[in-house]
Amino acid sequence: MVESPLRLREAPRGLVSPRPVAGDGSIRWYAAYAGEGHEDALAARLRSVLPREVLDDAFCPRWEVVMKRRGAWLKTERTMFPGYVLLASADDAALSRALSRLSFPVPMAGRRGRALSPMEAETQKWLERTLDERRVLRASEGFIRSGKLTVERGPLRGSEPRVRRIDRHKSMAWIDLGGDSSRLLLRAALAVPRKE
Repeated sequence: MVESPLRLREAPRGLVSPRPVAGDGSIRWYAAYAGEGHEDALAARLRSVLPREVLDDAFCPRWEVVMKRRGAWLKTERTMFPGYVLLASADDAALSRALSRLSFPVPMAGRRGRALSPMEAETQKWLERTLDERRVLRASEGFIRSGKLTVERGPLRGSEPRVRRIDRHKSMAWIDLGGDSSRLLLRAALAVPRKE
């Protein structure tokens, strides 16, 4: 296998499971290193060259950012895991073989020899539940009453115990997606206009 010319870095904790997962036929997500700014190009290229039986989808999840510029509120999207593309597949062995046959290198995060390590199951389930059909984590809105956060609208509703920190001025929250073995803090747009 050809070594990648990309400068590899350690995958964010929680993005990759530290232990092998038995294949049960369910679709699991695997992280591939693309380099910052090249995520969409690699995802499109992999979707076009890998067979549908091996690769269910290749995508770059995003999160909606709400910011105020020149007195007006704007919504924009940012890459959730900069430098990484997520590959969805039900067969990690077939995916690994298909990736090794490509004419260009695709460095996989957490690869152990030929075996691929999927994303933590708990993290994947939470993302599947909260991302929309375009794989974007939309902005949420809530309030704080007596020191307790309540999310009224948006995908973070029901995930209040996972919120570790809130920056009310930037309308941002840090969500703990820690799986069994690691902790992954994810940024999400959360407007909290009221504190009672």
